[in-house]
Order: sequence, then C-alpha cells, then structure tokens
Amino acid sequence: MNGFERRKEQKKEAIRRAAIELFQAYGFDRVSVSDIATKAHVSHVTIYNHFGSKDELVHNIVESVISGLVAKSREIIRGDRPFLEKLELIILDKAEVASQYQGELMRSVRGNPEMQSFIETLWKHEIDQLLTELVEEGKKLHFISEEISPEAVLFYFEIIRNGAFSSSELLDRIKPDARLARELNHLFLYGLVDKKE
Repeated sequence: MNGFERRKEQKKEAIRRAAIELFQAYGFDRVSVSDIATKAHVSHVTIYNHFGSKDELVHNIVESVISGLVAKSREIIRGDRPFLEKLELIILDKAEVASQYQGELMRSVRGNPEMQSFIETLWKHEIDQLLTELVEEGKKLHFISEEISPEAVLFYFEIIRNGAFSSSELLDRIKPDARLARELNHLFLYGLVDKKE
C-alpha cells in the first residue's frame, strides 16, 4: 500500500470511528453527514467519496458490528469456558449489540432488504456452523439430549432470532439482568421441566 492509499484508508477509518461514536450516542437518524464530517475533521465530499451516502455508511457500520458479533461468538464457542457460561455470554452479547445505537440497530436491519440478505447469508454460511458446534459440545457434556437433531436446534434458534431478536425492547430487558439470562439459558436447555437428576 502506497502513501496515498494509506492516507485514504486512514481517512475512511476516521470517518467510521466518528460515525460510530455519534451513532452510538444519538442514533442513526439524529446524526447528519455534517456532524460526522465535523467530528472526523473531513469534508462532506470526502464522506460521499468514501461511502456514497449516509445510508451506505450506516450499512457499512451495521455489517461491521454484526460481523464483530459473529467473531466474538466464534471466540466464545471455540474457547474453553464452561458450556453454560458460553450460552450466557452469547445471549448477553446479542442483547448488548441490539441495544446499541439508541436501539436503532435492529430497526435498521429489519427495514433494509440488503442488510437482511447479508444476515441470512452470514447465518447460513457461518452462524449455523457455530451453533452446530455449540450443540455438539452440549450433547457431549449431557446438557443437550442426544434425541434432539441438529436441524431441530437450528430451527429453534431461528425461531428465537425471528422472535426475540427482532425487538430491541425485548433484548434491552435481558441485558442488565444476569438472572433472567440464566433462566432463559435454563429454558433453552431444559424447557419447563424441573430436572431432578
């Protein structure tokens, strides 16, 4: 990378950092290109040259946030933490991400077919594999019944994703409440039955 390309990438990253900071503080809708340009110490034209529009900048950041969540989930699932702790961390991380950006993150995804397609592709190519790994670990440790197929578990996760994770308000209720996260993990693992074994 030559000096010009390096400076170009540095400006692009400065714009992204400024936008992320402003979006987290005020939400996507209340931040203008002018606000981002001022914070990043660049012109409006520079932002349009790098990202095309504010919407494209938002999409870039949302994709980055979601990709980061998947990377963190991969690290948790493939790490050496206890199984139940992994589940709790994954639920809390999703709640944390969904509540960022003044709760507008999930709304921006729901309202954008391109973002939905990005998530569907990511889900099919990577998230399903990570969930399958988690399920296999749970089966080996006898947290998950051998009678339950990976397809059933993946379908159950899809129901959860389309239900609870479609609402930032529901996720906001999980984030500050570790007890609720543990109870949701218990429901996921055992259902409503009180296992005495």
